[in-house]
Amino acid sequence: MSNKSVAKGRRSAKRKRPEQCKNYGKGERLLEAAHCAVDQFYGRDSHYNTRATHKKRVPVFVNFCRRHGINDARKINREFVLQFGAYIKARLDGDFEWPDGTLDQRISVAYAHHIMSTVNILMKAFRGDNALQVSARDVLGVCRQSVRVKPIEADVVDTLYAADHAVANGFERGAAVMRLARAWGMRVRECILQDLDRMKREIEATGEAAILEGCKGGRKSKDRTIKATEFRMEALNYAIEVRPKGSRNLLSETDTVKSFLLRVVNPCRKFLKRAGVPTFRELRAGFAQDIYEEVMAGPSPLKEAIRDKIMDRVARAEVARQLGHSRVSVASAYVGGLRNAA
Repeated sequence: MSNKSVAKGRRSAKRKRPEQCKNYGKGERLLEAAHCAVDQFYGRDSHYNTRATHKKRVPVFVNFCRRHGINDARKINREFVLQFGAYIKARLDGDFEWPDGTLDQRISVAYAHHIMSTVNILMKAFRGDNALQVSARDVLGVCRQSVRVKPIEADVVDTLYAADHAVANGFERGAAVMRLARAWGMRVRECILQDLDRMKREIEATGEAAILEGCKGGRKSKDRTIKATEFRMEALNYAIEVRPKGSRNLLSETDTVKSFLLRVVNPCRKFLKRAGVPTFRELRAGFAQDIYEEVMAGPSPLKEAIRDKIMDRVARAEVARQLGHSRVSVASAYVGGLRNAA
């Protein structure tokens, strides 16, 4: 082959657009390409938890693709996505058996909705459009249950017990995350990135502090102010005490949120579970219940029937505000719904 032909072939390869390449140019193997697509969609330096969550669900879709002979995302069309939705719907009723005898276990309605959401995001990340987006509600034929019915397992005593064990094992900053999450109702990322000095100044000036840094979706609202109490001040002061020297938050100069989650937060999950607290999110639920019961001057719907619907609405609005949500209905996911109204 002449040098001229080689050069021409190289130019042709350069002109090849992503949609002309296998998996839209994201990689040869579908699973790896899917992970790459998610990373590029959200950005490799942000949304760590969101990306990790989608990546955990992607194999369900990829395995389905493989069983149907698809190893290239370009071959996925709307009909195939709907076919996948039918498969997920079948798993709501019980274990799904493939022709070779392999069983896929039954899944919950919430997980089914999450998987369909991941597929929507994945195909948008691959294609750059919403052409293959489907409604999980329409495909599954059932709405996701977002009202909490189980009692909250995040007692303050249990939280402090878990924090003490974290400290004993060298995870002082992990203990600070536990304390902040339970006392201030912060998400883990908020605990990590919160400007502790700013909070201290605001409390000294007004008796309350705003939760601003690390909020979900970058949402900063100065309306999300929380009154300081003795318990909350103890948590804040402890975090200030154990933070790296010269830092305004719990991160050191060499830390990233991702590395902090992997090296500090994740190892501390076992201490929570041993203390009877299932997850870090449960600490936030415990905070929400405290706020509700403080406004109501009585138990949450998870403990007793609602007797004052007007005050119940006021309490839910306050829970949503202090948790950083714009929708009052979100409070039901933390403190229970209206089913138990007297």
